[in-house]
Amino acid sequence: MSLDASIAAELPAVEERSRSPIDRQARIADIDVIRGAALFGVLMCNLAFCFRTPLMAHGGPHWEAGPEHWVSTFEEIFLSDKAMTLFSMLFGAGLTIFYERASARSSGAMALLVRRLFFLCVFGFLHMFLFWNGDILIDYATAGLCALAFMNRRAWVLWVGIVLLTLFPVLGEFWPPLRDAANGLDVTKHYEEAIPIYGHASYVELVRYRFHEAAVYMWRAYIFYWPGTMRNMLVGMLVWRSGVLRAPLAHARALRWTAFLGIVTGLSYPLLRTIYYEMYHQRLIPRESVWRHVFGATSAPLLAAGYAAGIVLLLHGGGVAQRALSKLSPVGRMAFTNYLTQSMVFSTVFYGYGLGLIGQVGYIVPAIMGISFYALQCVVSTYWLRHFRFGPFEWVWRCLTYGRWQPMRLATAQS
Repeated sequence: MSLDASIAAELPAVEERSRSPIDRQARIADIDVIRGAALFGVLMCNLAFCFRTPLMAHGGPHWEAGPEHWVSTFEEIFLSDKAMTLFSMLFGAGLTIFYERASARSSGAMALLVRRLFFLCVFGFLHMFLFWNGDILIDYATAGLCALAFMNRRAWVLWVGIVLLTLFPVLGEFWPPLRDAANGLDVTKHYEEAIPIYGHASYVELVRYRFHEAAVYMWRAYIFYWPGTMRNMLVGMLVWRSGVLRAPLAHARALRWTAFLGIVTGLSYPLLRTIYYEMYHQRLIPRESVWRHVFGATSAPLLAAGYAAGIVLLLHGGGVAQRALSKLSPVGRMAFTNYLTQSMVFSTVFYGYGLGLIGQVGYIVPAIMGISFYALQCVVSTYWLRHFRFGPFEWVWRCLTYGRWQPMRLATAQS
């Protein structure tokens, strides 16, 4: 391949060193823990709003009261959008870490990143059509490629990009084509159409239907979620460049303020909206209001930042919290493998070629499934990383990125 040739030409003196795995001691343990926590939130939301019901229908039948209602309300307020926002922020930080370390070893860092994101996009297409249409990998790959243009820019340029991308949903109020694209998504029609197909169709029929969904429904979701994903990545890039994750104790005060303000301000809008709706059964802010878009676009990133700062403070505070959170590091290191495994398992559980539970259960059963399966992934990830350097899919992705086989087993397996 021409890309292989260009990379090889750029790295003649340091090829072996640049293509070797990152030393385990050089990893940023805090990022692994935060990623592991975010993965839990992503799993819980996917089970509640995507696997148990067709993705674009987002929830299906609504429970007005009772345990099902309160479980769904809790997930909507504290996890929905927040976990995915945090996950994409970490992805942006990860891009910057990869670039900095690859640049220190060679002059071909950007080419490696482009190659890495290209193969992530390939994984995404395979994942979306073969297993689950709720794929985020394509979104991450395309947003990440655009975020690379900001890699060496000054901080103020990233801030301008963050502000503009945050205000993107407001354009729907002033630009008719964008508003019409959103209004063209009939979730009720999609729910009625998709339930029998996902509940009873064979695997081949489902794969065929996903192409229809991509053409009719999914492109609308990418239009509205892609700017937010890129915005989150730029935030992650800024956070890493600030040094707070490299020296948390030196930024303890900033972390405390971020945790406090992020959680308080991030929860204010969804809590007030929910309480007002529960009491008066009407929207606090009309759906067509510009302020709804502004608050909706800012509450999730603020809360995600608050979560991340709080986790870092607990990790460096000692005690039970530190020991408990550190258990999430292995599942965070294998986030790519664990994410894809979740899709493979729960698409089989909910779709017709498996147990066919889609549309048959409320929120409590998926929540129990999610907690149990995540606990299992924590155990398996811990055991796996005692013997191997990477998760299985992380290893394949790395081999494709560098164009050669990477060592998999640890030189000395840990008992």
